[in-house]
Amino acid sequence: MLVFGGTTEGKQVAAWLGNTDYTFWYSTKTPVEISLPANGRYRWGALTGAALVAFCQLHQVGCIVHASHPFAEQLHATVAEASRQLRLPVLRFERQYPERLVHPLVHYAADYEEIIDQLLAAGHAPALALSGVQTIGPLRRYWQQRPLFCRVLPREASVALARQAGFPLANLITGWPGAELAEEVALIQRTGAQAVITKESGESGFLSVKIAAALYAGVPIFIVRRPALPAGFRPITRADELLAHLSSNLHGPSPDS
Repeated sequence: MLVFGGTTEGKQVAAWLGNTDYTFWYSTKTPVEISLPANGRYRWGALTGAALVAFCQLHQVGCIVHASHPFAEQLHATVAEASRQLRLPVLRFERQYPERLVHPLVHYAADYEEIIDQLLAAGHAPALALSGVQTIGPLRRYWQQRPLFCRVLPREASVALARQAGFPLANLITGWPGAELAEEVALIQRTGAQAVITKESGESGFLSVKIAAALYAGVPIFIVRRPALPAGFRPITRADELLAHLSSNLHGPSPDS
């Protein structure tokens, strides 16, 4: 099997597979520190469609478990194409998502361009982005005109990416997503944010906490809707669903699967 991870869900899948006899590869786009069970092997680096097909053929992959980030749109497309070519099943480990709210302060958008248009039209400034370092680029049109605070993970690579993008480092906040309402409310109040920007990253990304914090602070929150998944992906949310599929569709581990 080939597991695309780098997320909480990816680690869960690896732990589930550690209790089986199936061998698997765990793949991430960038290097991460992860402790895999004895039947797991690790690789990292982005894969083109052709490279993914070649990898699956070389290692006799019989199933892909896609547990990467819901906004990894290029990976979604690459996996879908490799699956089509090789007729491989793709199990998509889906996150839990809070129900979309109908509230005057909660706004869903198709992309960051739409959010920027709404922020500028309403005159909301400063804004606080809780959407990660990868969204500094898409939000450039806003922060070149209005002050934007952006929280990124406390990693050297994240700060380096922000610096490369030319983002004002004085407005960069390093820290982990707040799991507690009080933490997020305090951040909104400390920055004086008049609007919050985030993405529909599910409960793993503490989306409910971010929404609740914005509502508590009385400021609007703008949320980029998660992209649709390819039609052929089979969603799973539990270990028993994964294991049931494997027992029904795989004929036991190969020497290098």
